[in-house]
Amino acid sequence: MTARILVTGGAGFIGSHLVDQLVEQGRPVTVLDDFSVGHESNLVEANGNGDVRIVRGSVTDREAVANAFQDCEVVYHLATQCVRRSLTRPMESHDVNATGTITLLEEARLRSIRRFVYCSSSEVYGNASRAELREDVTVCCPMTAYGASKLAGELYTEAYMRTYGLPTTVVRPFNAYGPRAYQTGVRAEVLPRFVGRVLNGLRPVVFGDGTNARDFTYVTEIARGIRLAGEASAVVGQRVNIARGIPVTLNDLAREVLTALSRNDLTIEYRGDRPGDVAYLHADTGKAKSLLGYSAEIGLHTGVRDYIDWVLATVNSKDLLEEKIENWVIDSDADVIRS
Repeated sequence: MTARILVTGGAGFIGSHLVDQLVEQGRPVTVLDDFSVGHESNLVEANGNGDVRIVRGSVTDREAVANAFQDCEVVYHLATQCVRRSLTRPMESHDVNATGTITLLEEARLRSIRRFVYCSSSEVYGNASRAELREDVTVCCPMTAYGASKLAGELYTEAYMRTYGLPTTVVRPFNAYGPRAYQTGVRAEVLPRFVGRVLNGLRPVVFGDGTNARDFTYVTEIARGIRLAGEASAVVGQRVNIARGIPVTLNDLAREVLTALSRNDLTIEYRGDRPGDVAYLHADTGKAKSLLGYSAEIGLHTGVRDYIDWVLATVNSKDLLEEKIENWVIDSDADVIRS
């Protein structure tokens, strides 16, 4: 009998694509998700194609965690609290991203789990460098409580390997985009918000001057890199960037969307900088290539158009309109940030 694989956050954007790939391999999968942001609809395809067990609960709930670990030998830990929510609720970000991680690690230690893959984030780098970001060279300098809590999760993960011999790997995925991306609200990233506005005849909004760059990587490519990290013994004890390795400015991304939707009559609208924003993310992907045989193959031109096709096939464009352009608000009177 093939042992189960646990995916925390498996009903979410990236997690559900990872579940799809594991099911395609014939692996039975357990998903631990509290469904605060993930959707059961993201698991319909996997449920129809394989053995998927769903445990409803948080990574901070020890009883739910123990239940989810039953019969599992490999853990992919993707459950997280998002970066913009951490601006409002830094303690909640810490509880889910840091405390939740050590809760899982302790259960993994007690059960002698064969592999534990911790899904960190490119946000741990912060504004450390405008050069290629290298896992074992670049000094991390997170800008937000989210980035700091993800880095804390990395350190807990590596400490459990050093102290207890738990076989762990840290992956740092960069900016995922593609089908099942969050379209609106605090979790919506830049591409869905560009597409939603342009589909409704509105100008894409860029915060700052648009020179900020991200290493946009198609979501199935991100999921594949994470999956490979749980299969390759060469990355045990390693930190590995998962990315395409090509930075794209927000100006260039907005123009790509305008061209794809044949709306070159629209121009970019610029607003003030976002709080805690990172200026430049460009992954060095050498370690992923050498240790995992991984490289992202879907370019931005193809990926953006595939994503738009998915949006047109699944979403009413009117539902993408948001009353507020920002997905955060700074309350100057109370000097706090509210979602």
